[in-house]
Amino acid sequence: MNLVILAAGKNTRLDTGIPKSLVTLNGETLMARHIRIFKKCGVKKFCIISGYGAEKLQAALPQLMETHDADITILHNERFDLENGFSVFRAKEWVEENGLGDFFLTMGDHVFDPNFVKEFIKKSSILDKTLQLAVDMPGESNKHIDIDDVTKVQVDGDGFIDAIGKMIPKFNRYDTGLFRLKSKVFEVFQQSFDQKEYTISESVSKLMADKEAKSVLIEGYTWNDVDNPDDLQSTIQLMDKKLL
Repeated sequence: MNLVILAAGKNTRLDTGIPKSLVTLNGETLMARHIRIFKKCGVKKFCIISGYGAEKLQAALPQLMETHDADITILHNERFDLENGFSVFRAKEWVEENGLGDFFLTMGDHVFDPNFVKEFIKKSSILDKTLQLAVDMPGESNKHIDIDDVTKVQVDGDGFIDAIGKMIPKFNRYDTGLFRLKSKVFEVFQQSFDQKEYTISESVSKLMADKEAKSVLIEGYTWNDVDNPDDLQSTIQLMDKKLL
């Protein structure tokens, strides 16, 4: 198993002078937490996509590799001004060089209960779709989520994704920011770019028509997106309560 971590964003809503993935919570950066948790779940190789503050991520690499005895590659996305889909595409060469049929994908500023990750790895392994997205049911365990900012998902009775986006009027799931992708997904991203569409959600929408985008429901575990100061504070509170 292999993981791509997107860490290229410009941090316009939480600018501490460093990439959000290097923010330290409870003595550990968000990036180090990802490496620790996913390695324990069986991930062998990591690819970090840098952008804003790339030199700081590069400087942190030796310690990350030594502390976690991990195989980590950093690839720089020079067009980090574009949306997150372009950062995913930057990993194409790494995926191809390593001969990967599929790979996991997450965001450097997301935080997961380790059991959330374990459950997704287990459930996604039995599915055979180009894109598999870990989703959560709106409820008590995720009441801290910023409803205005979270990407929302509408799924049908079989778990196929019917709609995705922050502004869709009807939804029954939250996008948690954890994916399992087959390498052929890069063809879809290229189609999106040709139409000047650069978000992951826009590429997911292209896969929906062919029933190649499926949700994987992971309930009862805590996760969060550290996107702004309120998210940062809520994550600290969740950690203090031993929920993360």
